[in-house]
Amino acid sequence: MAALLNFFHAFGQYTFLQNALLAGVIIGLVSGVIGAFSILQGTALIGDAMSHAVLPGIAIAALLGIPYYWGAGVFGLLAALIINFIAEHTPLKTDAAIGLTFSSFFALGTIIMTAGHSTTKLTDILFGNILAVSGGDLISSLVIGLIVILVVAIFYRELYLTTFDRSYAQAQGIRANLFRNLLVVMITLVIIVALRVVGVILVTALLITPAASARLLVKRFQPMIWLSAAFGVLSAFVGLFLSYTFDWPSGPAIVVTGAVIFILSFIAHTGLRLQNRHA
Repeated sequence: MAALLNFFHAFGQYTFLQNALLAGVIIGLVSGVIGAFSILQGTALIGDAMSHAVLPGIAIAALLGIPYYWGAGVFGLLAALIINFIAEHTPLKTDAAIGLTFSSFFALGTIIMTAGHSTTKLTDILFGNILAVSGGDLISSLVIGLIVILVVAIFYRELYLTTFDRSYAQAQGIRANLFRNLLVVMITLVIIVALRVVGVILVTALLITPAASARLLVKRFQPMIWLSAAFGVLSAFVGLFLSYTFDWPSGPAIVVTGAVIFILSFIAHTGLRLQNRHA
């Protein structure tokens, strides 16, 4: 309890902690929402590919002295286009296209950073540092978060039908491929803003884990979205608290918190199934 009171006292004093908490809440929220669509549509691996594929863009942005999210956005969308092109115009399946693309981009980014002697800390890029979130990062996170939530609100029916029954969506006149690609774009945007918090390697966990936890506890999709978003926010808050209190790396602390929530959800899910069997 003393540690928690100390954390809230520090929160009232330090701007960097306020920025970190607000960024964590925003990113946890949008990651939970998009993650719910992603895991049910089977595009979780695309999120993993995007998170690794943006590294060259980050490296180039660091060398040019421009905001990292511009480079990350360009290379993230480029990777999505390449994955779709390979999957549609070659005999290779999507998983092979994903593996080929993200590993190549990640290796290229590492080479660019090493050759260019980038001043950006590689560990911050790989594992994140939520305590280093600036006011500019916070504004970017807020703007992109609002865009993602607005897109989901406007096109909820189309995204919902495309996620659950692609054939039915097409029969209803919905361009399923268009909305599948729109989801990939939103995943890329969420990854870009989440990089500062959990880094390249761990960002996929922020997309998958809260949604997976919610999926174990509820059957209907709308409650799953809300619960996934809540788990994302909770993971960010508790992870930040642990990072500040025990001087742990922020990204891993947030991801481990999410993993603990998943374990508890799994235990609750298993208990409910056993209870229903014996009822």
